[in-house]
Amino acid sequence: MDTTEDMTPEEAANWMLREYEAKRFLYQEEAASHLLHLQDQKLAYYDASGNVCVGKAVLAAFNKLTPNSVYERVDKFWRDRLTTDQPGRQQ
Repeated sequence: MDTTEDMTPEEAANWMLREYEAKRFLYQEEAASHLLHLQDQKLAYYDASGNVCVGKAVLAAFNKLTPNSVYERVDKFWRDRLTTDQPGRQQ
């Protein structure tokens, strides 16, 4: 997909899914930085602390596409769920 075109949150989530499936993990900063270049705050934005973040609608769509993934809060990335993981999305 040409990144100069408008992208919907669902299309952004599908792009994130392709990146995630290629490596079986995806760093939040990598995804948000890519989406930030599209200059659409629905896709990515800077929070009050200056961190680049994936838009809420994009995250909601991505979470629906990846029900068996977890988010590592410390290192800020999504990965496949392990049998040793605690219940819930965030680890």
